[in-house]
Amino acid sequence: MMKSIPRRRVLSSSTLLPLLLLALLVGATAVISYYNSTTTTTNDGFGGRTSNKDSTFRGRRRLQEEEQQSQSQQPNQQQYNLPASAAEWCTPPILPPLPYDICKDKSKVNSVPLYGGLTNSLKMVLLGTILSFEEDRCFYVDESASELIHRDGDDNNSNNNNNDSSASPLSFINRYFEPIGLPAGGEVVQAAMRSNNVEARDWKVVWSITRNRRMYGQTYNIDSLHYPNMEGHFLKRTMLRRMWRPLPHIRQTTCAGLADHIAGEEFMTFSVRRGDKASEENFSFASVQQYIDMAEQAIPSHFGGRVPTIFVATDDCTAMVEFRTLRPTWRFVSECDKQTQDAAGHAGFALADMKAWSQTDTDAHYAKFFVELYAMATAKYFIGVWYTNVSWWAQFMRDPDRTTFLMLDTPGTSDFALDWN
Repeated sequence: MMKSIPRRRVLSSSTLLPLLLLALLVGATAVISYYNSTTTTTNDGFGGRTSNKDSTFRGRRRLQEEEQQSQSQQPNQQQYNLPASAAEWCTPPILPPLPYDICKDKSKVNSVPLYGGLTNSLKMVLLGTILSFEEDRCFYVDESASELIHRDGDDNNSNNNNNDSSASPLSFINRYFEPIGLPAGGEVVQAAMRSNNVEARDWKVVWSITRNRRMYGQTYNIDSLHYPNMEGHFLKRTMLRRMWRPLPHIRQTTCAGLADHIAGEEFMTFSVRRGDKASEENFSFASVQQYIDMAEQAIPSHFGGRVPTIFVATDDCTAMVEFRTLRPTWRFVSECDKQTQDAAGHAGFALADMKAWSQTDTDAHYAKFFVELYAMATAKYFIGVWYTNVSWWAQFMRDPDRTTFLMLDTPGTSDFALDWN
């Protein structure tokens, strides 16, 4: 069974793309114009404001200069040979990053922990970021207990274990993305720590309190960003694009990797998550037949009856044999085809296994994962599952048209709903 989702008229990619880019450009222009006209502090070059005394993010200018320099050298999404739907994620961001160092009172800061797998961590960080800006309070991301960076043999999180000098990076976020929040070692955060003025904004605050989930149909005021009456899902989509910003070389490598599979054509993506979702969380996996059944329903309505290339994003690469056996005439592609069977996480991702990975293993795993995530975000049609935050994150990377994706029901997820995510 799939969730009953109301259908709406779907614009073609050639019509939708210019409208999307125009809307984003207008939004970015408005933000920059507002800051330029109302602030007496200096502009950081991205539409945010920085204090003359405490310019925590001068490095933003360097990032901008590097981005501008790389734009003349990197392919655009057409040169990558990707469909128009990839334009948003395979070109430099239009919206400016968030002004993390502008807050009403810097004597108290929020701590947003990085906890769990990557998309679970990012989900909670996104909600913690929104809450912090709603409170007009600076924050930092606390990576001290993150499973994403700790490795066997770590000694106070030093970088000299597993015969790999970079086995345990001090920051997972900064390795792959632009900084999120204030630096933990910066003076604002350290001063708040010394005065015991740090307040945790963990999942018990940002998720267990349903208001802070920013649910569909509810509206919120983020006065510090001049966002009045923003609908919950629109707010999350906007804030995600200003907060989560893969570094230029990560974006370029990811888009080139996706283009290797897609060759410019519109495609469908399956998200197949297994691994520790059964052993640790007791979920029942969606069957391969469920994906095929729902794909066969979407092919006439979204691809004119032509079976598209299907990108399979999966942590369990053994699924590829299952799909190809069930539909031998269909073209399934996957990053799994580039992996050897002894690659870390090849037969199912388990967060607990990461502590034994080298940094080389980690980089290879996330290079694969970022290609998969971009495939979920840019596919013309996407089929995911309720029991993973990967689908949740991809949903908010995509445009808001609910007729272009669905989540498969499995035992224990029949009560899940898009609206309360």
